[in-house]
Amino acid sequence: MDEPNLNRAVAFMRLLHAFQTVERVVLAPDLTRKENDIEHSYMLAMFCWYLHDSLGLKLDMYKVFQYSLAHDFVEVYAGDTYAFDHKGKKTKHKREENARLRIAAEFPEFKDMHEAIKRYEDREDPESVFVHAVDKLLPMLTNYLQKGHNWKQMNVQRKDLYALKRETTKNQEQVRRLVEELVTEIEPRWTEFFNF
Repeated sequence: MDEPNLNRAVAFMRLLHAFQTVERVVLAPDLTRKENDIEHSYMLAMFCWYLHDSLGLKLDMYKVFQYSLAHDFVEVYAGDTYAFDHKGKKTKHKREENARLRIAAEFPEFKDMHEAIKRYEDREDPESVFVHAVDKLLPMLTNYLQKGHNWKQMNVQRKDLYALKRETTKNQEQVRRLVEELVTEIEPRWTEFFNF
């Protein structure tokens, strides 16, 4: 075991603080500010844990927590890319890969996190597929609770949103079913949530 190093611990804490400043498009519950990446990652971890337990899933929860906490960590350098930002999506993979490599170079001692980020991006195990699907569900649930505040503000078309959520959750049956239930709940009164 290596000796603790205060300088390295402080450096990593600085990176966590920088991660906390990354704003997302989704608003916090009181609608006065944007949610940040740390809040989102924690909510994702808790919601995955809730679904895992309530649905009786048989996943490796250590991996689920790793993926939930690290899935957006590259955004500390790459920034958040909104799902309907078509220009930003063109450079997303390259920006995030460069960020992943930069973090690995800056914190080579945190091998476990670097491996978790890579495994999550590759989506080769059921845990990463599950976390990815839940990550796509969360903003939809938040917007549902906020009566479509962001969707209206950004003129998101409901058919585009439904298609995107169905595509991004298609590999995880339980999460996909939640998306379909949400669509079924929203659609009869869609004017409460969308402009068109």
